[in-house]
Amino acid sequence: MCESVKTTRSRVVVAAALLVVSASCGRITSHFSGHDTTHKGALSAVPSAGPVGTVFNLKASGLKPGEAMTFEVDPPKGHPFIGPPHTAGPDGTVSSTYTPQGGDAPGTYALKATGDRGTRATATLSVVAGSTTTTTTRHH
Repeated sequence: MCESVKTTRSRVVVAAALLVVSASCGRITSHFSGHDTTHKGALSAVPSAGPVGTVFNLKASGLKPGEAMTFEVDPPKGHPFIGPPHTAGPDGTVSSTYTPQGGDAPGTYALKATGDRGTRATATLSVVAGSTTTTTTRHH
């Protein structure tokens, strides 16, 4: 009977040790691999809504200086648009523009900013039905 209790205790101790070691392995691997952990940045679109043809100014902040990143625009229908890579300036920001084209569906578009050093940010913009208006001035 005592042998059975010792065997059971040994198995419990080994199982507990394996749990501790396996939980730590991910942190150790991440630490020694040189990969940073994910951290939250900020992303905005100005204006936040407009019809097809509107130039939306996108701004990502909270990036690390020199961090490479991309903007992704996911329409409610269709395929995501992933823009060209950008590099964050010394202040940790990147600015770009996105202009929905004719045929793009109205609705809420998901925006993502993804940095290569772990910065992530999300936002939305709305493409509304209608068209942009232009003002023409006549000179006499």
